[in-house]
Amino acid sequence: MEPVDAVLRFLESLGRRSEADFYLSLFRAEPKERFAAISVDANVARHATDAVSLDLRFLATLGLFPVVLLGLFDSKEAAEHALRIKKRLELGGVPATILEGEGEALHEAAIKATRSETIPIVPMMPASGDPDGPLTHAHIDERFGRLSKLLSALQTRKLIFLHRPGGLRQGGKLIPNIDLTSDYEALSHSRDLSRKERVILAASRRLVLQSCTHKLLVTVSSPLDLLRELFTVKGAGTLLRRGAIIQKHDGFPTIDRDRMRSLLTSSFGRPPDDAFFERPASAIYLEESYRGAAVLRATALGAYLTKFAVGNEAQGEGIGSDLWRRLLAECPRFFWRARPTNPIDAWYVKQCDGMARCGEWNIFWKGMDPIYLPSAIAYALGQPIDIPPAVE
Repeated sequence: MEPVDAVLRFLESLGRRSEADFYLSLFRAEPKERFAAISVDANVARHATDAVSLDLRFLATLGLFPVVLLGLFDSKEAAEHALRIKKRLELGGVPATILEGEGEALHEAAIKATRSETIPIVPMMPASGDPDGPLTHAHIDERFGRLSKLLSALQTRKLIFLHRPGGLRQGGKLIPNIDLTSDYEALSHSRDLSRKERVILAASRRLVLQSCTHKLLVTVSSPLDLLRELFTVKGAGTLLRRGAIIQKHDGFPTIDRDRMRSLLTSSFGRPPDDAFFERPASAIYLEESYRGAAVLRATALGAYLTKFAVGNEAQGEGIGSDLWRRLLAECPRFFWRARPTNPIDAWYVKQCDGMARCGEWNIFWKGMDPIYLPSAIAYALGQPIDIPPAVE
């Protein structure tokens, strides 16, 4: 078995093979320097060097070369950790280089390294007056300022903080998704977050909403879950991101039908029937870049959710959750159907107030009076098929 096939077989054990193939093709389609930057916490570098190095070797086998950052929070041992990771990689046959300095010279060196299929390792060395690299606001601001310039120069797609406890937690439960616009204030004062986690939260908000002009996703994950975080829709940590901007339309006349068709094709794997756009829609909730949409039709029973779609590339970014929250806030009563084979059928089960299994369809509802359920189920079962099945 070829090394690439062996790695893909391993990724298949983490999730669906189709997810791994999709993300791999997505990452490979962009310039190598855009793939990811991975910030390795000092505790992770100290105690999990082998795990981090193995993941980096897997990524290199797939042709992916992330920028590795050390010392963002504690730079005392950054140079030592950088050298140790470099040696581990080279022993495994993966070229690596340690880059120092800052500014354009560092940015150009990082781009050159990734494009020559070498992993760049960047120790954030203490600045002047910061001999021991303590965790102070001034020093953190200085280091994250340098990081912002590096991420902007590389147009980095994702920044990953490798944190020994894994993702952020509240009440002992993992927080899978954080909207840095609406969720920030409450979380920033949460006693469940450590000081370092609050720094990560604040710095992520600054990077995503202010410092980096390009689209940047930030995740916090355990070193043991790095590949699951990168190659599965669900991920394995906490995603921190800018909340989606959802626009409401009264029907199809005010939207770009070609872009909507592309969104539905990406989400369902097949294009919608032409007649779909001729059927009435009372409300369309649409992410501003056509990366997600919810299409509703008014009925005497309540709103019928005829389509809920998130584009392939946007899955795992929280757009579906943003759409759903907007839907719940403005539509107190609605129902919908989905095939049992729908990949998000299990998610629908968690979101609904009730459901009925009806052969090839599952019927779900939210906020419905029980007296209307038989009629709602009959209505849903009688609707035409908007996405024709694939032709064998």
